[in-house]
Formats: sequence, C-alpha cells, structure tokens
Amino acid sequence: MIKHLKYILTIMTITLSVGCSVAESKTSTLSTVVDYGDPNAKQFAQRLKSLALNQDSNQVINITQFGDSHSAADFFTGEFRKLMQQKYGDAGIGWITPMAIKGQSHALVNWKSKNWDVLSSRTLKNLDFPMGGFIAKPARDSATLQIIPKGLNGINWQVKLTFKTLKYIPNLLKIYDANNKKIDIDYFPVSDVWQTVSFVTKTPFTIKGSRDIEIGGIWLTREQQPGVIVSSIATNGARQSIWQRWGDDWLDELSSSNSDLVILEYGTNESFDETLDVNVYRKNLVNNIHLIRKSLPNAVILLMTPPDTMINDKSFPKSFAKIMNTQKQVAKSERTLFWDWQAAMGGPHSIKEWRSNRLARPDLVHQTLQGYRQSARIFYTDLEEFIQKKK
Repeated sequence: MIKHLKYILTIMTITLSVGCSVAESKTSTLSTVVDYGDPNAKQFAQRLKSLALNQDSNQVINITQFGDSHSAADFFTGEFRKLMQQKYGDAGIGWITPMAIKGQSHALVNWKSKNWDVLSSRTLKNLDFPMGGFIAKPARDSATLQIIPKGLNGINWQVKLTFKTLKYIPNLLKIYDANNKKIDIDYFPVSDVWQTVSFVTKTPFTIKGSRDIEIGGIWLTREQQPGVIVSSIATNGARQSIWQRWGDDWLDELSSSNSDLVILEYGTNESFDETLDVNVYRKNLVNNIHLIRKSLPNAVILLMTPPDTMINDKSFPKSFAKIMNTQKQVAKSERTLFWDWQAAMGGPHSIKEWRSNRLARPDLVHQTLQGYRQSARIFYTDLEEFIQKKK
C-alpha cells in the first residue's frame, strides 16, 4: 500500500511539474543517487561545493555521459548541462561530433558541411574509430566543414580537435577563424595516426580538407572560464559493447578529457536482445569500468539504468530485468554510483503514465523533449542531494 501510494504521488508530481522549477519537480523518495563506495565521490562533491562558492576560480569540472539514443539527441544531457551551469558556471560545450549526424542533435551546436561523409561505428566494423565512434571524411578535395555554436559567437573558444592524415603530407589540415583567416596550427605530419591539435578562436570556424584527412571528435571549451562542462558522447542504437569497435588509442582521448564524472547510460538496446548472455554482458560492463578507472583514476563513475521501457501495454522487453539487476550488481561489486531511471519515473509501468501526459512517445521506449527534460531535472535534483549530503 505504501509503495502504491508513492507511485501515485510520483505520477501526480510529474503531471503537475512540466514547466515547473527543479525544486517543484522533485518526485517522491523513489529515486536517489546511491553511492556503493566510489573512491572519488567525496572529492568530486567537495570540488563542486567549492566551485559553487567561488566561481572566480579557474576550476573546470568535466562530466562525460556515454550512451545510446536517450543521450544522442542531447535533450536529457542538454537540460542537465543547463541546470549544472546555472549553479556552477558555464565552462563550455564539451565534446561534439565532427559533423551533423542524421537522427541526432546538440542543444548548442549546428554544423554546415559540403562534400563530407560521416562514418559510424554503429554500422561499420574494422575501422580505426576515435572516441565517440564517428569519422568525418571528405568525399572530394574541396570539402568544407563549419562548426557553429548557437548564439555563442563572439566568445573565445579553446578548441581541441582530433584528426588523422592518411598521407605523409605537411599542412593537410587547414582551419579558418570567423573572419576566414587561416589559423596557425602545429602538428607532426605522420600518417594513419589519430592526433589532437588545440587552438583558440572565435566561432564559427571552418575546416577545409582533402580526401587525405579524417576528423574525429571536437571539444569546445570557453577560454579561461571556470564552471562545469557536460559532454554527451552517444550513438542511436548503441550498446555498451560499441566501445569494442573503437580504435586502440581512444582511451588516450578519454584520459585527456580530464573527466571528473563519467556516466554510463546504456542498456535499453541490450534489453531487447532475447538471446542476451548475461555473463558476457556483465564481463564487458566490468571491463569498461576498469578501463575508465585506468584512464581516469580520479574520476567518479555512475551507472544509469535504462528508463522504464515496455514493448506493449503489458510486457517489458525480454532482457530488461536482467539488465537492471546486472547493472545494480556491478555497481555494488565495482563500487560506483548508481541511479535508477525507472524508479525516478515512478517505477514499473510508469512509462504508460508518461505517455498519457505527453512525456513519452508511443513506442513506450523514448521520451518526448519535455519528458527527457523532466528526467534530467529529477536526475539533477538527486545528484544535488547526493553532493550536499557528502561530507
């Protein structure tokens, strides 16, 4: 009876809270960020508290969320980014794909491209993909690619760009600032190796390439600006195992991201796999956590479960319970943070109530823009409670 009452209160709160403030949109006690003993949790909370008190410092806190379609549209992460930056300061946009990806988006960035193709690790194997699993590749030598932050032009940006030259030819990478002036960049002309080049420019900036160059992910940081950065590194249809399709050097990129919190938001696509081998799934998840800890020894790791998901009005995906149980077990055994998205929505079958309130789509898998924003508000509030309680 108590559990049922909590469920009703949660749904009532969700129904009333669309468009309300974060404080007003907090649901019942069904959801919380649980700490299963992450060794860096206390330091992370203290740094955020310090940043909230002194935004004149030069401190930047990086939050990186890896995930599937729930993250790829940047609806959830975009709202979470906005809320974090309102409190702790806006240090920039973070990681973005090298060009526009069909079916995906970013809340703060547009791209204009001419004569570029995109390669995705979601559909292609046996390529040397950088972190994120996307490559922008010129279709002909007269290719141009422009990066356009939305409403943020005139600001100095610290840009970190990942690229690869396919031939040993100097000056293949050509970058131009907002005034179409060529930017001096320094890199070694080695072939078939992913490199990173950094430069400062106002936006929009333009990359001009030939067929002998490839572009990977791009980081956009506001120059000398303290605060928080929230990056969404996600692919529609992705599973946790997509990391195995990325090249051997992508973990160097992860290390150089200086991420303070890494969120793993996978599991929805695995839950529809009727032949899922739970032992293989668990082993891969544990291994990926170990890779993060090796690359970012001071980072906090948070496992985020799939949201409440149904295949019809009565049934869950065949492997949904297995995914949920395994993620919680791994969070405990590997001592990470844990957030139950299904509980945050109101518990099992809550996706139907979200659908009736126009917070979820008819497929009972994805949420609407307002739904993802509501989920992000709940997550933000739960994370804030965790931060403030951490001594």
